[in-house]
Amino acid sequence: MERLDLILDRLKAFALTRPVAYGAPSFAAAGLLAGLFMQTGPQDGPYVPEMERVERPVMAEAEPIAWPTGKVPDYVIGTDSLKPARAPQPAVQYADYEPPPAPEPPPYVPVEHGPAAPPPSADETRWASAQGDILDVSLPEDAPRAPTPTVLAGINP
Repeated sequence: MERLDLILDRLKAFALTRPVAYGAPSFAAAGLLAGLFMQTGPQDGPYVPEMERVERPVMAEAEPIAWPTGKVPDYVIGTDSLKPARAPQPAVQYADYEPPPAPEPPPYVPVEHGPAAPPPSADETRWASAQGDILDVSLPEDAPRAPTPTVLAGINP
């Protein structure tokens, strides 16, 4: 019983807060007014449709079409079988002649090479990933400048 009283006390406290106390009645009134205005006519009788439904057969017969020229065009589906079949005209005429001979490649002449350059030594090999250059994101103008020579007053060198 104590638990129910505790729940009811919390519910009463929530219902008496300002947003709930003002919001619930105002939304209830707005809903009531909207419901009254949205009724489009008297609701006391059964629904009467304005037009009677027309029953049509599922398979209606197609009416014949009168073509202006008297001939049914080729693009009408199903009429291509009405014309007699005839042999298709060849679109390409082939010529009968000897192809030209294949060109002969020039003779192979071996090339004389000079001495090969020696491979670079291990010290001269400079890979970007080995020297860490790939991770260097500094700009050339960010390089450290040469220090400005300081001249001390009163000391003769």
